[in-house]
Amino acid sequence: MPICQPWREFQEVTLVVREGGALAVGRTEAGFEERGARLEEVEELLAPYARLYDRLAGSIARALGVEYKPGGGDLIAWLRGHVSFLDAAGARWGRIVDSAGPFSVRRELDRVYIPYSGHALTLTYVAYPYRNAVVAAENRGRAIAIGSVVVEWGGVRVASAGLRTIAGALLLAQAAPELAPALAEIRRALGEFVAEFSSMSPCR
Repeated sequence: MPICQPWREFQEVTLVVREGGALAVGRTEAGFEERGARLEEVEELLAPYARLYDRLAGSIARALGVEYKPGGGDLIAWLRGHVSFLDAAGARWGRIVDSAGPFSVRRELDRVYIPYSGHALTLTYVAYPYRNAVVAAENRGRAIAIGSVVVEWGGVRVASAGLRTIAGALLLAQAAPELAPALAEIRRALGEFVAEFSSMSPCR
């Protein structure tokens, strides 16, 4: 996640958390640097954002009729639990989008927010959404949804997600909430998530 303020020796930094530790990437007085960090160093800093993601996941769970229980333990245990939720919620969303039948979507949006990239949680494209971007998707499957939702910016494909994934559902919710009642609820949840993140973060 991007930290749009000084942190330790960094003037601005993005923190990447993964199995085995964290990585701080950003500008210092010496220039652009990457430095390892212990999870204990970043856990307190990231805790409010983990709670923010818990609220988003809870809202998505209610929209889809599944359960989300925030994970306990350390940051890595929490991430594992959240990823497991994405799989369970994705299975439910897959059944919903399967029932939609063939459809085609192509819509330009003022801002496109991407809180998940595959199984990764990313606030980079929430702090810095794609502006004046096109979200496009085409499902030709009659029994099972087949294909991807893509984001095009400046005529270039910059992101994509499977139709049957939660990342794809969030993109469809922004571009075509009319496709399924759950998408309208997910769109509202995303709007609340973005507004709350903006109130917490100095990113502009």
